[in-house]
Parts: sequence; structure tokens; C-alpha cells
Amino acid sequence: MTERPLKLLILGGTAEGRALAHALHAVDPALHVVTSLAGVTKHVADLAPDLAGEVRIGGFGGTGGLVTYIKDNAIDALIDATHPFARHITENAVHACAQTGTPYLRLDRPEWPMPKDTDVVFVPDAQEAARLVARTSRATLLTIGNKDLAAFEGVDKVKLVVRVIEQPGPELKLNNATYVVARPPFTLQGEVALIRAHGIDTVVTKASGGDATRAKLDAAAAVGARLVVLRRPPAPTAERVFTIEDALVWTQRHLNI
Repeated sequence: MTERPLKLLILGGTAEGRALAHALHAVDPALHVVTSLAGVTKHVADLAPDLAGEVRIGGFGGTGGLVTYIKDNAIDALIDATHPFARHITENAVHACAQTGTPYLRLDRPEWPMPKDTDVVFVPDAQEAARLVARTSRATLLTIGNKDLAAFEGVDKVKLVVRVIEQPGPELKLNNATYVVARPPFTLQGEVALIRAHGIDTVVTKASGGDATRAKLDAAAAVGARLVVLRRPPAPTAERVFTIEDALVWTQRHLNI
């Protein structure tokens, strides 16, 4: 009787998730790696050809749906490499793995060190960022993703430059907003040019980490703009690593590959 291949589920959609899938395939081509992409943006299907192993697109339907998927697909381990602000997905994964006895690992990004000699204000959420911007800014660059932009509805006396991966729908009512549709990575030179072109005095971002979008912090420092940074959600109470190498070590330990 032939033993079935071991199966590992990666919750991906990030550069780290893609790199991990390729690294696992290189270490053990027999390991069945499934990378799940949430499908929250229209371009998500374009990522599939760049991934090693199997790819699924779409949500699971909460903790219960993920429990069912883990059982039905005989998942042996799960690595959560989602965005640091994908709090609900991470919570669902932790609970689903606890319920099914599936080993869980969080592959996280190290947080950015903030540039020196720069005005940096940390805030708990987009609502507080919007209140601060409304009181103190003339022109703000928003780089927080589409989901949190509604917090800035009603901030009408501030010029808003909104950088997004996809243009928001008409339901978003941001007056006095200019949209810049672009995908990372971004260069320091390009970020400085963007900030200067629009007279930006405040850059609002999330404490996401990662090299692809780091340049906006250094650009703000270079031109003397203030940084308003949304704090990360609390990390899960679970095993957590910050490098692909450590994730490979964890996988080898738990799956004996």
C-alpha cells in the first residue's frame, strides 16, 4: 500500500508565502504544498503561475469552514503567511488548527525600524489616523489598502493622495482625493518624487514591514513629512518565526521531511 504524500497548507497572498512555497518544493518535491489565496483583489489569479505546488483561491467561510477543509483534505500542518493585518484570517487559522490538532506556525514579517529624526505618530486604527489628519494636515498620502479608506470619508479639507492596488468602487466617498494605482515594490527616488509632487506633509501607513514598501518611510524622512503609522494587531499566541529558513526548520521538525 502506497503511503499518501504529506500535505501542508500555506495561507498566502504575500511575497513570504510565495517564497516559502518555492523553498518547500526545493527541499522536498514530494511534499504536497497547497497555497491558499484569499482572492480579495482581482489580480490574485495572476499570482498562481508564480507559485510552486497547488493553488486554491477563495475564503474558507470562517473557522468552521477551515476545520472542514483541513479534515477533508488531510492537511498535516498549516503555515500562516498572510499579511500582518489579516487579523481575522489568522484568528480563524489558530482556532481551526487547535480544533483539529493540526500543527500551526505563523510566518511573520519583522516590523520596520522607524527612520531617525522623523516625526512618527503611532495610532491604533484608521479612524484615529483620520481624526489626526483632519486636525493637522494639508496634504496626506494614504497607503493603507482599500479596506480602511472609509475612515477618511468626511475629511474634506485635506488633500488626499490615495495609493491603491485597485481603484475603489463608487461606494467609497472620498472628496478631494487623487488616486494613484500602483503595485510594489517602490523605490526611494519614486516615493520622494510622489511626495514632493503633491506637497505631502503626512504619510499614513500600516506597520506592515517588508522591503517592497519600506521606501515610503525613508522618503518621508528625506522630505520632512510626518509618519502616521497604524499599529499591528496583536500577534497570535502560537509559535511564530520571521524567516523562510526558520519556517523550513519548523516544517522539517513537524513533518519529518
